[in-house]
Amino acid sequence: MNLIPLQVLLRMMALMSGPQDLPFSIPLLSRVLLLYLVTGLMVLMPGSADLFTAISLMLIDLVLLVVFVKFCLYTRNTSARFIQTLMACLGVGVVFQLLALPLVLVLNAAGETGQANNALGGLFYLILVSWQVTVMAHILRHAMNMMISLTLMLSFSYFLLIIFISNQIVTLLSANN
Repeated sequence: MNLIPLQVLLRMMALMSGPQDLPFSIPLLSRVLLLYLVTGLMVLMPGSADLFTAISLMLIDLVLLVVFVKFCLYTRNTSARFIQTLMACLGVGVVFQLLALPLVLVLNAAGETGQANNALGGLFYLILVSWQVTVMAHILRHAMNMMISLTLMLSFSYFLLIIFISNQIVTLLSANN
């Protein structure tokens, strides 16, 4: 038995399949959720001041993702697709986090001295984020039966919300230290 449907997730990242291609499985969702948290911590730790901040950011990210997916599906009367849609978002999130990890490590190692590396790394990060926003929009399009332009706006709005809330949390936790 395949523990994680990697082939389906990779096809999803190429916009060739949707959340409906994933099995409806709570145990599989649990495994993907755990992987999402672990890979997220791996990406956050090099740039975080401490483990508590990284864990806080990952838990807030997870709660926001669950609420966002649940809300979007609820508004379109497609709540029955929640497990597969959340699993799709988490699963592609794992792959994107693994793709971002080398970039994060290089950018943190370069520090302030490698301005050219930072610019190139920033460009690659922008491409990665744009791809992730597009894939999330693709997942939502399938789950909600909406036009891609509308789900792109939803996905981009979610991305901006995550950035805003994460910055607020980091500022709050930094002020308390």
